[in-house]
Amino acid sequence: MDNYYLDLLVHPVTKKQLSFNKNSNKLTDSSEEFDMIESVPVLLHKDKDNETYQQHYEQDAKVYDYFSNYSPVYHEENKRLHQHILREVPDQAEILLDVGCGGAWLAKTLIPKGKKVISMDISTTNPIRAVKILNHQNHYGLVADVFNLPLKKKSIDCIVAAEIIEHVRDPELFIANLFEVLKPGGTLIITTPYKEKIATSLCIHCNKETPHNAHLHSFTSEKIKSIAPKLSA
Repeated sequence: MDNYYLDLLVHPVTKKQLSFNKNSNKLTDSSEEFDMIESVPVLLHKDKDNETYQQHYEQDAKVYDYFSNYSPVYHEENKRLHQHILREVPDQAEILLDVGCGGAWLAKTLIPKGKKVISMDISTTNPIRAVKILNHQNHYGLVADVFNLPLKKKSIDCIVAAEIIEHVRDPELFIANLFEVLKPGGTLIITTPYKEKIATSLCIHCNKETPHNAHLHSFTSEKIKSIAPKLSA
């Protein structure tokens, strides 16, 4: 396993440094072992409160192919979004974390420019496919959850979380956890639909009101600002 990457990884809960056992192909902190799937660490904490959420996005990655070509309209929307994000990535950033990597567009764009990128997703499917498609020494896959983030504090130059925050149970904690691993002076880039009116349907299986696209929150600039200032304290 790449020593540079290994040095960044910690236990998702205790935050203790992990070591790599070549014989078992597992990561451990002496109290718990974590699997590697095709060179990708699976550092998910077994959390009953978050189990359904993890299962949902595991299934989501199998049902929706994030690596396929989308419709021309959707492609153009994504292209504009990606261009906007890339303008915010600092030139001096060496290591970037792509939260909810999907089809790993960020790695495909920045690794040829000499950047190191961690393609992270809560599903096992997307990071594994990402490192297969872009097999490069500077491309790392990671199966993990932001609410138990297995990365060293103050270790990442730039974090991109594109269209993710509207899906999570606790947006304020989501942002706070990302700031934990961001280097001083680092850059956090978050995008989300603006003033989205969340549509719902009555689920035929559980008979509960279910939001479309798994969007749990709608944001305005004021709402984002009400979360962000608390982090400077």
